[in-house]
Amino acid sequence: MTSNKKAAGSIGMAIIAIVALVVGLAAGYGIAVMTGGAAPTTAVAPEKKVYSIGFTLPLSGELSSIGKIWEKVIQLAMEDLNKEVQACGLNVEFRAVVLDDGTSEEKALQNVQSFVQQGIKVVIGPAASAQVKAVKAYADSNKIVIVSPSSTAPTLAIPGDYIFRTVGSDAGQAKALATLAYQEGARKIVVFHRNDEYGRAFAEFFERYFGEMGGATIKLPYQTGLSDYASEVATLASKVQSEGADAVVLIAFDTDGANILSHAAESAVLSGIRWFVSEGPHGAEELLSPTIGRFASKVRLFGTRPLFIANPLYEDFKKRMIQRFGIEPGVFSENLYDAVKLAGWAILRAGTYDGEAIRAALIEVAKTYYGPSGWTIFDSAGDKAQQDYGVWAIVLGGPKGYQFKDVGLYERGSIVFLEQAYP
Repeated sequence: MTSNKKAAGSIGMAIIAIVALVVGLAAGYGIAVMTGGAAPTTAVAPEKKVYSIGFTLPLSGELSSIGKIWEKVIQLAMEDLNKEVQACGLNVEFRAVVLDDGTSEEKALQNVQSFVQQGIKVVIGPAASAQVKAVKAYADSNKIVIVSPSSTAPTLAIPGDYIFRTVGSDAGQAKALATLAYQEGARKIVVFHRNDEYGRAFAEFFERYFGEMGGATIKLPYQTGLSDYASEVATLASKVQSEGADAVVLIAFDTDGANILSHAAESAVLSGIRWFVSEGPHGAEELLSPTIGRFASKVRLFGTRPLFIANPLYEDFKKRMIQRFGIEPGVFSENLYDAVKLAGWAILRAGTYDGEAIRAALIEVAKTYYGPSGWTIFDSAGDKAQQDYGVWAIVLGGPKGYQFKDVGLYERGSIVFLEQAYP
């Protein structure tokens, strides 16, 4: 099937799914509000029903670069959700309650507890897997629906809980990244990874898949939360040299990833081998500095990220973000947008603002919702069931100099490049 036919098919499926979702939910909601007895003789305008959705975002800390982009995504998504609801004739309004969690596990839990005190039953976020792990027990015991757009640790794929993720787990991405590295000629890799839930799980799955392909992996964890990683990068250079590695895989977030890459650019050892990166740093403005941009070109840096291929709704979402806010959506922005839509329609479908009812409704709504991130059907563990992966690079040519660019995709067990990234 050609890409044009794929796109046309995607549009058709999207229209059918969205129409079915909106019409079905609107009808169901109408029945719910109209079965309370006979209509009064004098029509009285009903009071608008307001539902709050909590957002715990990394507006500061190690994911602050992407967190600031996400603020804009939420604004757009909430506006779109309210317009859809109003177009269906529903006297309902959704409001966002946004709190900064500083990319901190403790603060994320405090935020969720604060939302519960405010009577909020649905929370979007937190971003990091370690944070999701920190709030899980509290959310489960209090029946609070948590929808993370970016937590990917396979260790959190647990059936029956109140944690949902609008992205696939890193079990899939680790295979895509291992395929990319092996196909590009790497055979002995140092995996330099965050020593947290996300980094450890990703490194373990990468080691498994890269080993199955015939490659060798040396895992090297680094402490998170540091203000500077010069010493850790020096240790990495020493390990690469002593092991005779031909590549590095970096599993990082945005601020730590940028700092690591800036120091690596100063190392003759680390500038002489290939580099591959997880999705974590994608979208961070710091990675587009001239220093890192030149380094990326020199080492032919490639990364992977969750990305639904040939999706016209994503392209429209990206265009609107640029037109409205002057920024491109960073990694997981489309997953966040869809999380907002799913949460809103699940609340309406549930017919009551109750965590248990909303949890059940969320699963059903996701079966017929197609958005910028593609189909959102959840698997048995509450993770996105169908997830594609793209290949990204840092290239020269954007209005500000360097830019992120999707240059390939992971398809049927191999990497297919759509265009040349580096000279």
